[in-house]
Amino acid sequence: MDRRGVTLVELLITMALMGLLAAIVTKAVTRKTAAAQAVLKSDLRNMAVAQEAYFSDHLAYAESVDELEFQASQKVNFLLRADATGWAARSSHELNPEYKCALYIGRSVEPYSPSLEEGKINCMPRSGGGGCSGG
Repeated sequence: MDRRGVTLVELLITMALMGLLAAIVTKAVTRKTAAAQAVLKSDLRNMAVAQEAYFSDHLAYAESVDELEFQASQKVNFLLRADATGWAARSSHELNPEYKCALYIGRSVEPYSPSLEEGKINCMPRSGGGGCSGG
């Protein structure tokens, strides 16, 4: 029997396998993104503790991450600005640079986007399943 082309059954099986592989890859990427987002929030919380400890010792907030007794997670980058009465910070992750989290304390320093409320971590873009604000 001389066969040319593929049967409908073979085509359907191939499409089902491709769909299954796509679902597995999507789930893996989503988990990796969620992990990176959790790291950003955790590092901001740790930075807040370090800033308050610095303030306790110096009666001013640190203007640089290097001044703090704080070690950021790998591949996490920070922007920080501060004055004597407040500070603002934003974190981003090299694996997902469009996702950013921000936190500010005090009203004298301009907050980084996406800060909405003093003392509360806000992130953008918002992730599915309940948003990404935390505090």
